[in-house]
Amino acid sequence: MDPNEVQQVGLSREQAIAACKTDLNFFASVCLPEVYRFPFPPIFHAVWQMLTDDALKESGQQRIAIGLPRGFGKTILLKLYAVWLTLYTSRQFILVVCNTQPLASNFIADCEDVLDSPNIKSLFGDWRLAMEMDNAVQKKFTFRGRSVTIAALGNGGSPRGLNIKFVRPDAIIMDDMQSREEAESPVVAMQILTWMLGTLMKANNKFRCQFTFVGNMYPFEGSILKKLKHNPAWYSFICGAILADGQSIWPELRSVEDILEELDNDTSMGHPEIFFSEVMNDEEAGNRAGIDMSKIGTYVEPPEHLPAFPESGFIIIDPSVGKKKNDAVAIGAILIFDGIPVLWDLRVGPFNPLEQISKSIELAMLYGIESILVESVAYQATLCFWLNYFMMQRGLQGFKAKEIYPGMAAKNSRIISMLKDLTAPKPQCLVHPRVKTQFIYQVSHFNPARTRNIDDILDLLAYARPAMVQYGAALLLPLNAVQDQPKSAFADDFVIPF
Repeated sequence: MDPNEVQQVGLSREQAIAACKTDLNFFASVCLPEVYRFPFPPIFHAVWQMLTDDALKESGQQRIAIGLPRGFGKTILLKLYAVWLTLYTSRQFILVVCNTQPLASNFIADCEDVLDSPNIKSLFGDWRLAMEMDNAVQKKFTFRGRSVTIAALGNGGSPRGLNIKFVRPDAIIMDDMQSREEAESPVVAMQILTWMLGTLMKANNKFRCQFTFVGNMYPFEGSILKKLKHNPAWYSFICGAILADGQSIWPELRSVEDILEELDNDTSMGHPEIFFSEVMNDEEAGNRAGIDMSKIGTYVEPPEHLPAFPESGFIIIDPSVGKKKNDAVAIGAILIFDGIPVLWDLRVGPFNPLEQISKSIELAMLYGIESILVESVAYQATLCFWLNYFMMQRGLQGFKAKEIYPGMAAKNSRIISMLKDLTAPKPQCLVHPRVKTQFIYQVSHFNPARTRNIDDILDLLAYARPAMVQYGAALLLPLNAVQDQPKSAFADDFVIPF
């Protein structure tokens, strides 16, 4: 269906009111007919259901922390929710808290516009008929059989004066209450947190109150959303713009290509951690590696200063014991152009040893690479034996599994050295655009002061120089050329019989 196509729906007034109460898409189309274009995605429906279910509870303190990606209409969802609270619940005092008083006033002004809209007035009546107070900070009126107050407050303000006729806030909506700059400063972040806990949340209705905090996962210890995520007293719902299946959280609004383009822009400006924290809501994102992300060497085709074809290359496996949560195996194809190693392609996943063998041989076939290198540490060295055993058993000729030794340098030191080479004025190693997003992600999370990093992809390229020193000319490519769309050295329908 064309999203711009207008459909006529015949409903009675009672049916329309009932539909608005239970159907987010219908409610949005009624409230914002000129703004609503695409149906809300499933995750937004889940957030809406959680909010509305809790709002109908007659007692108790409900605490909900929500992290939705920036640029996906989360504030619009909250404004719709404030209107929904006014229309469908017995909540009497809705307090909206934003980073500043003007932002909070703008929030309730937009809610006011929705309540003034012809659709809402025709369904629910005129909310202004019994208005008692109407200014930029506070709206007080009697509507649908109860007294209602909607008030605006900036972070750090005093809510004590909002105790009107013995009624305290029973719904507190905190929308982007903390800015990035405030989260970055430990002193300011602590001031806001203590104000939130000691002033704002203590001004609530003690019989019942719903606290809703919506913000971003800033990459700093002072991030309030990060603290709420790990607080057992709060329900948290946090997601990024790209889901685990690689799809956009709201493809009609923003495609994956558009989101990744934003990542490319942030990376080119040297700050991909901003993308990962505010668009992906990743609490671990940050640039602790101490490098300029915008200077990461990228293989560009046609190469301006490199030969058209590689002179050598190898497959390298960074195995994982597989006992830790999120442990993954990284397998990389490294092609060498005029002495410059390029991380050309990747296979990453929770592969068992048999799958590691299969994936590495498939990658070697794809690029016509002879040498498969395995890190020679602890049990991992046995993988080299099994690679050679399987290739001999299956009659796969032309491949050689070899061990690569880490030497005396610790892994973090090896990675730091590689990152310096990668960002030098004349980079001594490069990454191919097809793997750059995965590579940048790990750089953004790499902490040199920590021994437990997710850095398997980084370590693949970090091993390139040691491998070239250890094996030199022995790292040969059977094929004469490797194109961007390579052909296997074997038949296209070849299947490894494992």
